[in-house]
Amino acid sequence: MYTKLVKSVILRIAGRPTAIGYRQLTKAVTLVYQSGGTDRNLTTVIYPQIAEEMGSTPQTVARNIARAVEDCWEHGDRKNLEGIARRRLNEKPSPGELIYYIYQYCADMLDGRIKQ
Repeated sequence: MYTKLVKSVILRIAGRPTAIGYRQLTKAVTLVYQSGGTDRNLTTVIYPQIAEEMGSTPQTVARNIARAVEDCWEHGDRKNLEGIARRRLNEKPSPGELIYYIYQYCADMLDGRIKQ
């Protein structure tokens, strides 16, 4: 259920959501959620886990997610992105920031603090 919610939130901000980076972004947010939000060690825990599952390398996962973030920023829905971040964004968020924004937004939706 959570992965479906993450996908729907990402689709609201995505530019070209068919890129592999979006699937890896979805997986990263889901892994952070599964850790209760405590595991935000992207390069040492999250990216290697995604790479292993998807037959890739952590560096490739990092690059793909960074490209997805860039795509959201350049071609996506900035208003929805700011709504998810719950603040005005003057510059592109880092991959870690976007992962956390989406994680927190989805977690709050599931807890009933935000309506869908």
